[in-house]
Amino acid sequence: MRIGILLIYILFLSNFFLRAQSKVENWDVFELQLKGKRKGNPFVEVDLSAKFYQGGDTLKVSGFYDGDGIYKLRFMPHKKGIWQYLTASNDSKLHQKKGTFECIPAKYENHGPVRVKDTFYFAYSDGKPFYPLGTTAYGWIQQNKETREQTLESLKKSPFNKIRVALLPHAPSGTNYDLYPFEGAGKDWDFTRFNAAYFARYEHYIKEMQKLGIQVDLFVFHPYDKGVWGFDTMNKEEQYLFLKYVNARFGAFRNIWWSMANEFDLMPDRTTGDWDGYFRFFQENDPYNRLRSIHNAANWYDHSKHWVTHVSAQSEAWWKSNALRDTFKKPVLFDEFCYEGDGDNRTVALNGDMIRHRFWLMTILGAYATHGEAFKQKDTGYQFFRQGGAFEGSSAKELHVLKKVLDGIPGHLKPLGTDWRLNWIRAGVDEQYFLYYFGEYQNSSWTFTELPENLKYQVDIIDTKNGTIVGQENTLGKGDTLALPGKPYMAVALQLVAQ
Repeated sequence: MRIGILLIYILFLSNFFLRAQSKVENWDVFELQLKGKRKGNPFVEVDLSAKFYQGGDTLKVSGFYDGDGIYKLRFMPHKKGIWQYLTASNDSKLHQKKGTFECIPAKYENHGPVRVKDTFYFAYSDGKPFYPLGTTAYGWIQQNKETREQTLESLKKSPFNKIRVALLPHAPSGTNYDLYPFEGAGKDWDFTRFNAAYFARYEHYIKEMQKLGIQVDLFVFHPYDKGVWGFDTMNKEEQYLFLKYVNARFGAFRNIWWSMANEFDLMPDRTTGDWDGYFRFFQENDPYNRLRSIHNAANWYDHSKHWVTHVSAQSEAWWKSNALRDTFKKPVLFDEFCYEGDGDNRTVALNGDMIRHRFWLMTILGAYATHGEAFKQKDTGYQFFRQGGAFEGSSAKELHVLKKVLDGIPGHLKPLGTDWRLNWIRAGVDEQYFLYYFGEYQNSSWTFTELPENLKYQVDIIDTKNGTIVGQENTLGKGDTLALPGKPYMAVALQLVAQ
């Protein structure tokens, strides 16, 4: 009799519960799948949320409809131990469902989401410094499978740990796609019904990039519809429905950053109040407080507003890095400072030396740089900054040595200024570490008059163009002279010798 009652209870639960993990890594994704209403328009008619709690911590997350009567709730735990949850919904099939799961320690490659650290810097949740070394591929997730997989392979072999990606279809990257974000066709779209398959493809590649240690800087709006589909004609209610769905669906992935738009000022129908509203939405509804920014064309947004976590700038004025830091009191990312390529205007015609050189300059000046490549690829004619694919230029390869150097720095580099003898710049981590960059100057030696007294340093000479790091046999200290190769683009790293 008891066995029969138990079987009936299990069958009853199976009508509502589809799947939930019993154990999840810290900062990974717990997902609860439920069965609910199919009829009507569940995207607007069904509200679903859940509270997750452990001890004194309670976080509320929104659920989303995934089609075919399936509803999902995703949650990123931030503390080890047992978490409990309880759902709430206006659909009785989804309401008051409860359960538990265990949050287990993160694996060694999982450092948690990236946060702002000490005003100007970034760090993972476990304290490991994060130096953004970004690239750009606006529409690569919308391309055919061969191109998507080629892009993923290119990223795997690259030094990049951040990528800027468009969420809505990007007309300059193509106009004939197999999937679109809404139900409909042509210019006739129902902005209240989402195409789950479109967003599931993004999820897949967000997860794949997470495996590669790549942060996804996802801009939710952009001015590049060009009248092809009309996705930029959503009314305000539809815009917020879209934001709600995107937040519920992607927000639990630890490698997501929110960008309100790329070149926001090229969307004249949106007011400053509109952009403020989008920021407020994520600030109030994202339980994980993901990084938030907005990217400009010519006119800048006021990055000093408290809901902006960092500056995302289109600008070639890398020499203003310190001024921008001081003005906004936030990390500064030059997310677009011109692309490597051979295009018909200066914004897409920098050579690899210029790209690599600017990366090193911005790094030591206390800012962060983002790469872009505009060469047309031989087989497809694609440009990486639009469709992804393969890197054709030199800078993507040559930045590996910068990534290696940054990975070995014992903290956050603080810019330490220039010297009257030539335009070298340096940065350091207290007295533990110093990094010098000589740029276009080709010194045959350098005398270190500016080092702390009575300390000795191990020396690496770095050829930033050829990608070599040569450790020196002898240590040096204040007043010592180091022989250099007498060619441009050299750097020197000094690591304090243990006393």
